Amino acid sequence: MVSNRNPHNQPMKTFTKTKDSEIRANLRTWRSLASPKEVSAGSTWYDEAHLIASNIERNTGVSVFHAAAVLAALSPSNKWERNILDAKNLCEAWSTGRSADSVRCCTYNANKAKAWRILEGDQGVLDKSPKVWAFANTITLRNKAACVVIDRWHARACLTRSKRRKVVQENLTLPQYNRVERLTIEEAMKANEAPCVYQAIIWCTIKTNWER
Repeated sequence: MVSNRNPHNQPMKTFTKTKDSEIRANLRTWRSLASPKEVSAGSTWYDEAHLIASNIERNTGVSVFHAAAVLAALSPSNKWERNILDAKNLCEAWSTGRSADSVRCCTYNANKAKAWRILEGDQGVLDKSPKVWAFANTITLRNKAACVVIDRWHARACLTRSKRRKVVQENLTLPQYNRVERLTIEEAMKANEAPCVYQAIIWCTIKTNWER
């Protein structure tokens, strides 16, 4: 359930109370603020992630898609470099018949368990997690993917143009996810960019501004 208040008793910006036109305007603002460095980083991010997933496939036999899904499942509160290492280690453990307990991951235990269930072939995990599915699909297909990874950074970009941190809704219901995905794809098409590139550039831009 989404809270309507933040710790300072200020109204939280939510998707329910934000019109499509405002979400579109916010996304356009963040895209326009992107520096050449951020454009470059966003334009190649999923290509680089695909190479990582392909390397895991070569070393462990886990498919690119499932390696990407494991990367996605292990990503919350996990730095990307460690995320990669954790995914490699977990896929190797699974492929060699070791247990999940033999690997230490720097994310929540529930996310590690989710990643292991993906390796075990539990399709229900992907069916219930649109972000993980979109992350895996986008890493696999890159510019051809007709989906968008909507994480907390993209949610923030949708709800505010502030260059400083604001408290906004970061967890989306499935209908909200589908709505934001549709709007993002439409804006990406207007910008003549692949949805994954558009999302990644915005991701780099808001993250840079908010972490200064």
